[in-house]
Amino acid sequence: MKLSRLLVALACAAFAVPAAAQMRLDLNIPENRLRLLDGDSVLRTYRVSVGMPGHDTPDGTFNVERAEWNPSWRPPTTSEWARDKEFMPPGPNNPMGRVKLFFAPLYYIHGTPDSTNIGAPASHGCVRMRNRDVVELARLLHEHAQPTVAPAEIDGILRRSTTTRWSSFRAPVPLAIRYEPVVVEGDEVRVYPDFYNRSRLHSEGVIQALLAAGYDARSIDRAQVRALLQRAGTTRGPLSVKLADAFTGLRRTGLSADR
Repeated sequence: MKLSRLLVALACAAFAVPAAAQMRLDLNIPENRLRLLDGDSVLRTYRVSVGMPGHDTPDGTFNVERAEWNPSWRPPTTSEWARDKEFMPPGPNNPMGRVKLFFAPLYYIHGTPDSTNIGAPASHGCVRMRNRDVVELARLLHEHAQPTVAPAEIDGILRRSTTTRWSSFRAPVPLAIRYEPVVVEGDEVRVYPDFYNRSRLHSEGVIQALLAAGYDARSIDRAQVRALLQRAGTTRGPLSVKLADAFTGLRRTGLSADR
């Protein structure tokens, strides 16, 4: 009887959802922000650098499937900007930083020895992070993604900074990359530059952001939406405004107008 129960338990464990199923990454390109989430709870938010215009970071759904600690850098042979660049072995000045995380062919989340442009679109399509941030992120993924390198090994790997070590994730971590220049969060609305010129800054985009945040469509004044966009168009960089200052009469779905 005990043996049969044990076999049932093992069979259930074989089909159990891996720990990383709830852990996911979300990147909004215009924000230059990468978030690590567990379900709907934000665990970390990182400032990053996405691709500069003309070297757009791809949007869509991806999986982070492996990591390369102490990476080397080989210039992409098909890219004009890399024509005069040379191979760089692992080390403190490597443009890939201390670790890179693979999410698409030739696209990575990686560190950088130069954090000057973090928070602005400055890469050739990859997602750049400060070395300390990407190391922290990679450590967190290694705790949940069933890696082939144990988390306890990472300190030793980092000490041997000129030796590359690969780690595959048996439970890949989902990554969603979005292009949404209008963000409603808490009691603020933020409007980011449409630096890829995708014509996403329009009234409908603001309205959709408000609806997604739980606001009643009937309480949204289109004239106030247009005024917000006009103000954003004359602002250098992102515009952040309190919802109460941008909209009068705005209310949550389900609340009566006289409440």
